[in-house]
Amino acid sequence: MKGKGMVGRGSNFTSGVVALLLACTGTLSAQMAPSHSSAARDAAATITVADMQIHMGVIAHDSMRGRDTPSPELMKTARYVADRFEEFGLKPGNGESYLQLYPISSIVPAGPEDHGLVLKGPVGETELVYGEQFFTLHDARLSEGEGPLMVADIAEDFGDVDGRIVTVLLTAENIRPVLRGGLAEKLGPHDPAGVLVVLDIPQNFFDQLKRFLSSTQTRVGEVDDTSFPAAFVALSSLPADLAAAVSAGEPAEGWSAEVRSEADVNVEEAPNTIGWLEGSDPELKNEYVVLTAHMDHVGVGRPVDGDSIYNGADDDASGTVTIIELAQAFAALPEAPRRSMVFMTVSGEEKGLLGSGWYADHPTFPLAQTVANLNMDMVGRNWTDTIVAIGKEESTLGPLVERVSEEHPELDMAVIDDIWPEEGFYSRSDHYNFARNGVPVLFFFNGTHDDYHKPSDHADRIAYDKMSRIGRLVFYTGYEVANADDRPAWDAAAYGRVVEQASE
Repeated sequence: MKGKGMVGRGSNFTSGVVALLLACTGTLSAQMAPSHSSAARDAAATITVADMQIHMGVIAHDSMRGRDTPSPELMKTARYVADRFEEFGLKPGNGESYLQLYPISSIVPAGPEDHGLVLKGPVGETELVYGEQFFTLHDARLSEGEGPLMVADIAEDFGDVDGRIVTVLLTAENIRPVLRGGLAEKLGPHDPAGVLVVLDIPQNFFDQLKRFLSSTQTRVGEVDDTSFPAAFVALSSLPADLAAAVSAGEPAEGWSAEVRSEADVNVEEAPNTIGWLEGSDPELKNEYVVLTAHMDHVGVGRPVDGDSIYNGADDDASGTVTIIELAQAFAALPEAPRRSMVFMTVSGEEKGLLGSGWYADHPTFPLAQTVANLNMDMVGRNWTDTIVAIGKEESTLGPLVERVSEEHPELDMAVIDDIWPEEGFYSRSDHYNFARNGVPVLFFFNGTHDDYHKPSDHADRIAYDKMSRIGRLVFYTGYEVANADDRPAWDAAAYGRVVEQASE
C-alpha cells in the first residue's frame, strides 16, 4: 500500500452501539441477518483465524524475502495462491492458467561516464557533473540528443519542438503534475531532441528527487530505445545568463545542449493470480464481481535492528490471505451466486499499481461486464471494530456495505468513510484501475501504522480475529452484489469525477 498518515482513534468506538443492539435483541440468534440463508452463513464461517494464520505464515515468511516485484519469491507466492484456488475448485482465470504474466522492465542507470549534459553558449561550453549538478530520467537503454534550447511554459502548448531541447522551469508549486506524467504526455506526440528540466526547488527536495530518479525504475512492458533523453538540473547550476533567460521565460538565444543517458535493462515477468467461480444464473453469470488484493511488498532493504526483510504482513499479505479465504468460502456454497465471482491477487502495487493496471488493459473478464470491485489492502491492524471503506460514497455499494454491517452485529465491524482524504489513498491501491474504467469500487483499508514499510511488519502483529470478521463482511457484501437483480449504480457526480476525468 502506498502512502502514509494513520490517524489515531479509539479501538472500540462502536462498542456502545453493539451493546445496545445486544440488549434490544436479547439473543445471539436474533442478530443474524434474515436475508442470508444458513448456507451463506455456513460458507462465511469457513473464514477462520486458524486458516488465516496458516496462509500468513507462508506468504509473510522470511523465505519469501518481502515479495518484491519482480522476484522468484513473488512468483512462489503467486503459485501458492493458484494452488489454493485449484484446491477449492475454482476455474483458472486466464484461459487454462491461474497466472496472468506480464512483462516488466527493471531499468538501472549506467555509470557516471555514460551520462552527459553539455551546455553550449555564445561564449563557450559548460559540462555539468552527473550525480551532483544534474541527473537523468532513464527510460531507455541508450538515449541521446543534441539541439538548440527552446524555453517553454509547462502550462501552455509547446508548438513545434522538432529537433530541439525543450527547456522548462519547475518549482515546488508545479512540479508534481509534471512528475506524474504531464510533461511526457505533452511531448509524446512531438519529436524533441531532448528535454532539459530546470529545477528551482529547495536543496533537500532536489536531493530526494535525485535519489529517486537515479535509482532503479520499474516499467510494465519493454522499454523503447528510441525515447528522447531528459536531464534534470538545478537552476543554480546553469550559467548566469542562461539561468536568467529560463527564469524569465525568455528565448535562450545562442544556446544549445547535448544530453546523453544510458541504462541497463532487465526484462522479466511478473504475475497476477486469477481464479473464478461461474455464476448459477443463465444470464447474470456473464457479469462479474471481482475481489482483489496485492500480494507484493517491497522486498529486502535497509536493515533496521538487524532485520532487512520487509515481510509486509499487513501490507498486503493481510489482503491476500483474505482473498484466499473468500475464495474458499464462495466455493463452499452449495449453489454458486447468480453472478460469477472472480478472485485476484495482483503484483506490482508497490511499484505503481502495475499488475492491476496490466489487467485493466488486458482483462480476462470484460470490464464492461464487471459490476463491482471489492479491494482489500492492509486489513490486519489498528482498530478491532472498524474498517474504512474508501469509495463508499460513490455508488450504491456504500449503503449496501453499511446495511450488511448493521445486519451482522456479530461481526462487530463498523464501516466508515475515508478519514484521510488529504493522503490521496483513493488512487494508491488497485481498485483505482477498476474505478477509472467505470467499475464501482469499495476499498477496505485500516490505515497505516508504525510498522508500515518497515521490517517490523511481521505476522505476529496481525489481528487475525479482526481479519476474519472483515473477511465475512466482504463475503456477505459480495454475496449480495452477486445475487441482486440490478448491478451497483454510480453516483452521477462521482462518475464524472472519477471516470470521465480519467478518460480526458
